[in-house]
Amino acid sequence: MKRMKYFIPVVLLLVAAACGGPSENRAEIMERLEAGEIPEAVDVFLLDTENSDVAWEGRRIGGGHDGTIGIKSGRFYVFEGDLVGGEVVIDMNQIVVLDIENPNSNARLQAHLESDDFFAVEEYPEARFEITNVEAVEEEIADITHRVFGNMTIRGITHGIAFNANIDFSGDSMLAFAAFDLDRTRWNVRFGSGSIFEDLGDSAINDDFGLTLNLVAAE
Repeated sequence: MKRMKYFIPVVLLLVAAACGGPSENRAEIMERLEAGEIPEAVDVFLLDTENSDVAWEGRRIGGGHDGTIGIKSGRFYVFEGDLVGGEVVIDMNQIVVLDIENPNSNARLQAHLESDDFFAVEEYPEARFEITNVEAVEEEIADITHRVFGNMTIRGITHGIAFNANIDFSGDSMLAFAAFDLDRTRWNVRFGSGSIFEDLGDSAINDDFGLTLNLVAAE
């Protein structure tokens, strides 16, 4: 039997999004989920951190920012050709800003994202996503094959989430893609939130931030 470890999303985690109402692509957020039992005879797919990436996007009135975040490690548990669990660990010390060319301005935003205003990276250097359940999508939805359920931990706070994904197995490899928004305030990332603070005007940052996951794993 191969020993299992972890895979995380994502996803874990980054900056704020733009002003406005809830995104139509927002992941469902719920109470912490209980993981199902993992069969003993699983195949373990290790995340290829070199060829995988997590991108973030934060939006506000008149603009926004985007970048990537590092993936520390990940494992997926596959039973009879189906993904049944796993975990991904995100390295919060690897928040990268891509849209700002000026080195000083880029460094200032990165430092702000790492500060207590956002992700408190010194205190919480990792974010974590534990997969608790994966359901095949029966109805035809473009580029969506599965709905993924799991526990997202950011800043030491854990909530259950669910989002749509495209998961494909080819030989001994697994490719997974997902794009969704999270409401950052649920993880106590409240800086510039128009839903919490009044009179912010155009300086308000939307509660939703976007995550795009492109993950590659192999046995």
